[in-house]
Amino acid sequence: MSAEAASAHEAWLLTPTELEALSRSPIPPVFLNPPLLMTVSLCASVFLYGVVLAEERYRFFDSAFLWILRKEMKDAGPLAIRLGMATTIGLSALGALPRHGTKLWSEPTFYVPDMMLSTLSGWFWPWLLGSASLTVCMLLLLGLATRFTAIVIVLLSIVGCILFGQKFTLHYAGHFIAPALLLYHCGAGKFSVDSAFQIEYLDVRGLADPRLFWGIAQILTGLTFVSLAVSVKFLQPTLLIAILDHAEFNFFNIPLPIVALLMMHVELLAGVLLIFGRMVRPIAFFLLCAFTFFAVILGENPALHGNLYGLMLALLLYGGSPLSVSLSWRHPELANHPGRA
Repeated sequence: MSAEAASAHEAWLLTPTELEALSRSPIPPVFLNPPLLMTVSLCASVFLYGVVLAEERYRFFDSAFLWILRKEMKDAGPLAIRLGMATTIGLSALGALPRHGTKLWSEPTFYVPDMMLSTLSGWFWPWLLGSASLTVCMLLLLGLATRFTAIVIVLLSIVGCILFGQKFTLHYAGHFIAPALLLYHCGAGKFSVDSAFQIEYLDVRGLADPRLFWGIAQILTGLTFVSLAVSVKFLQPTLLIAILDHAEFNFFNIPLPIVALLMMHVELLAGVLLIFGRMVRPIAFFLLCAFTFFAVILGENPALHGNLYGLMLALLLYGGSPLSVSLSWRHPELANHPGRA
């Protein structure tokens, strides 16, 4: 996973000089202690197993009392996704969400602060990505041609993977493609031009099982969290520790390397559970709180995570779609056994 290139979200809050210095600094001993890492991982695995078992009881509560949330998904969900995506994509293209140390409005970026358009050679790609991002922003705000806009977001994300490489692919693309897929499936919702004028550009009814869209969105979201947890927080913990050191919060006097290790496991567990569609609502609520908490203590602009706010709100309303994994095989001698199930 090319650890030396892993900076991801940390590049938003640290200057390039700080990133370079920290990448050469020694990794904290706690991340090089196999017995400790195995113990923490074992505890995380037991917790994961317990959560999956607990969900069997949680399902009754979910279906009995939280069904009304899914009912609200039809209108509120698409609105949250549209506003969140439009805010992040549009402000990034205008240079209003720069990385730390960069002057406001001076450096247009593609989706996230460290994907600067000025780093692309020539004029064509910066112009295309910038103008396309602003157009997408306006269409999302209006709720106009929403399903076509969702397709454009997916295509732009694929172009971003090609132009910006592994870093964008592993750390960012999934968190923009996932909400775009949900928007393609759900449409613009009630509060939109499409709804007001009964405009339907694409009819997706009968195209595929709704669980397919939610399943793919969950997998992309979870895989991206897992990738961030492993390739950044585990392989380069010095970056996260440096950010936490700047925070106006003492983390209850717990040593920052331990805090970073716990954060890595929390993000990893959240990603794995999202991949399999387990405890989606509690995880979505927890991540919404976590995004807000760190935005406050780090002095971070909440619009940086607008896409994830919209996505998590949609998952909180809908509840997700559990992924069913079934493995089966039969022994040749037992193929015709009357007692086989």
